[in-house]
Amino acid sequence: MRRVLRMMQETAVVRWMPWALVVFAIIYYASYAAVGLNLGGEGGTAGVVAMRLMDGQRPIADTFLGYNVLWFFPIAWIFEITGPNYLVIRWYFFGYCIVTGLIAYFVVFARTRNPWYSAIPALLVILIPGMLFRNYMPFLGMLNAFLLTRAFVVRRNSRRVTLLWMLTAGAGLGLTFLYRIDLGIFCTLIFLGQGVLYPLGVRGQFLRRTGLAVCGMLGGLCLAWLVHLPFWSDAKVRGYDREFLGQYTQWLDMVANEFHRELANFADNDASQEIAITPPAASSEATTKPPAGNTPPPTPSEATIAPPSGDTQAIEEGTGNAKSWEDRGALRRAPVSDILHGKKWEDISFAISTYLPILVSFAAILGAGIALLLALWRRDLEAKECWLYPLTVLGCALTLFPQFFFFRPDTPHLSEVMVPFLVAMALFAWECGSRAIRSKRSLSRWGWGGFAVLCLVTATIYASHALSKQSAGTIAVRKRASHSFVALNGVRVQVREREARFLAGLRDAVLDHSSPGEFLLCLPYSPTINFMTDRPSPLYNLYVDNSTASAEFMTDFLRLMTEKSPSVVVIDQRKINASEASRFRNWARQPYEWLQQNYVFIGRYDNNEVFARKDKVHGEIIPEEIEPPR
Repeated sequence: MRRVLRMMQETAVVRWMPWALVVFAIIYYASYAAVGLNLGGEGGTAGVVAMRLMDGQRPIADTFLGYNVLWFFPIAWIFEITGPNYLVIRWYFFGYCIVTGLIAYFVVFARTRNPWYSAIPALLVILIPGMLFRNYMPFLGMLNAFLLTRAFVVRRNSRRVTLLWMLTAGAGLGLTFLYRIDLGIFCTLIFLGQGVLYPLGVRGQFLRRTGLAVCGMLGGLCLAWLVHLPFWSDAKVRGYDREFLGQYTQWLDMVANEFHRELANFADNDASQEIAITPPAASSEATTKPPAGNTPPPTPSEATIAPPSGDTQAIEEGTGNAKSWEDRGALRRAPVSDILHGKKWEDISFAISTYLPILVSFAAILGAGIALLLALWRRDLEAKECWLYPLTVLGCALTLFPQFFFFRPDTPHLSEVMVPFLVAMALFAWECGSRAIRSKRSLSRWGWGGFAVLCLVTATIYASHALSKQSAGTIAVRKRASHSFVALNGVRVQVREREARFLAGLRDAVLDHSSPGEFLLCLPYSPTINFMTDRPSPLYNLYVDNSTASAEFMTDFLRLMTEKSPSVVVIDQRKINASEASRFRNWARQPYEWLQQNYVFIGRYDNNEVFARKDKVHGEIIPEEIEPPR
């Protein structure tokens, strides 16, 4: 009787655990869905580009996407129903967070059959969902992990069901490409590798499984293309089919060139790392703070000026001459020395979370890879599944790693990688922990148990770092957010007191000196200002900084100012790439001087300097200044 009751309880837990996770996630996200406003966040980009698509602009041809069409089309479709609304965008991405958490649960449960253990990584994924407005990235990593494990790893009695899962995995690849092409490339390689491994390690079924794998791979790739057909058809009808298809070869070239560049300069990068990450000397008060009165902020001294580097087209296509992204003035990686010599736990934990996953991944791939080869040699299907399952999830997690480690090595992008990586660590910890418990040899117990503990330590250190970071998409954004801020396009959020002051001043400065439909130029990257004031941007590409601006930036800037004549210009003077050279006034000295001479300085709000066209200014202007929030 007790056994029956226990089985009924376990069945109830299995049945209700996913629903409990959904309810928890909704309550958790609702508690901060209307909190915080990041002017440089990608929510503004999503909103602005979606509004452009609603107005009939063609993706890629008329407006730069940076990603693929499904990154923005769904938001435009939702806006057709709700109208442009900032909170709608937030809940749209929180929906991806909820689905990603559920997928994480099912991926772990499929292997462990333990609902309580499976809920732990799922809760971590929900609590730290990754940078808001980019939650496609961890979702795609988990989606492919889910589909690939079920298509090629999980054993089934029915060939028809297995083939159906392979085709579904192919459709998943098609969706992945339509969101983000580089992830599609990496996941396709895993898909093909799984197809090659599928016939191996099974006695007497090689030819049968080979035929099934070939059908699954070919059918899956065909289905991936079929998923593209509606979008390619739309591109052909609207005349941007060449740009739509051309981006695939450009991404392939960029991935290949960046890979070769990193290999060729690996030694040089390591040797110069300690020098490269040395923080710049602090600028003087005169170069960071505009003077009172009617005079615009001064131009900094020549000592702080850094010329723009690289060529925009070359960087987009991966054919630039610079040795590395750090050489181009991009954001630099944390030094390994921070692990031992970091001054704060924030720095130490971030450095550990940057480099320890590399070590753990290498050890997991090496150990599990050897175990997998032995399983294939012995034709041990159980052992093959045991190790191929977590390796597949780890592989899907690592598809997100390059964009963090080589392009934007910061907490927001780390949080995207760690969503599927936490799930992989949970699976390795389960497998290794189970073997440690069952092992009769002391050395084996210590080995298996030690690696399981290392996986758990990696996850714990990362969680301790990211939970307190609002940039990782967590509830930390609620801290001291007690004041309401309201703007256009559904912006109605709670922020800190000082933030409310400078946001209100910035909003009013833009609205007072421009009319609906007139251009608002925000440099280097503050698209949320365009969205919250309902003022269009004249930029084709909303993002520009010292690492991507071309040598002809001054010429391009003058042409844009002449042709578009924006009513208001907002310059964000923050260190966008964590270096003094990445402040706009330093890398774009000539455009900044031109702006000071030809526009009227209205005020400084946090790091944002507002300039208005002279005909938009009536009477004497006493520039307003609101200091950054602390």
